[in-house]
Amino acid sequence: MRRAAIMALGLSAIGLAGCGSTSVFNPQSQYPPDPYVKGYADPDDCIGGEALAAIDLDLPEYPKRPFRTGRQGWVLLRLDIAPDGSVAAAETERALPVGLFEASAERAVRTWTFEPPRGGALTDCRVLVRYRMGAVSLGG
Repeated sequence: MRRAAIMALGLSAIGLAGCGSTSVFNPQSQYPPDPYVKGYADPDDCIGGEALAAIDLDLPEYPKRPFRTGRQGWVLLRLDIAPDGSVAAAETERALPVGLFEASAERAVRTWTFEPPRGGALTDCRVLVRYRMGAVSLGG
C-alpha cells in the first residue's frame, strides 16, 4: 500500500512538472518536405549562401498563432540585392502551408544586409526560411 502511494505521488509530480508553461511548442502537423531551391532558379540566379555574404541577418520570429498551434512550414523567398548590399526587393515565391509564415519571413528579410556584390546588384536570389519545431533556420 505504501509503495503504491509513493508511486502515485511520484507520477503526480511528474505530471504537474509539465504544466508549468503555457507557451510550449507542440507540433501538430508534419513538416512539409523542403523544396529543391535550385529547381526554382535559372542558371544565372543566385542561391542564398553561394553569392551572398551576410553582414546583418536576423532570423524571422516564429509567428504566435502557428507556434501556439504547433504548425510548421517553410517560405522560399526571391530577393534582389542592391549594389550597396541592402535588400532592394523581397517576395515570397512559394510557401507551405500558405498564409502562415510569409509575412514574418518577408518582414525580416527586408532588414538584412550583405557584403556589396562584386559585380553590382544581384537579382533573383533564392533563400529558404524554415519554421520547424518552434525554431527558425535557413536552408539551401
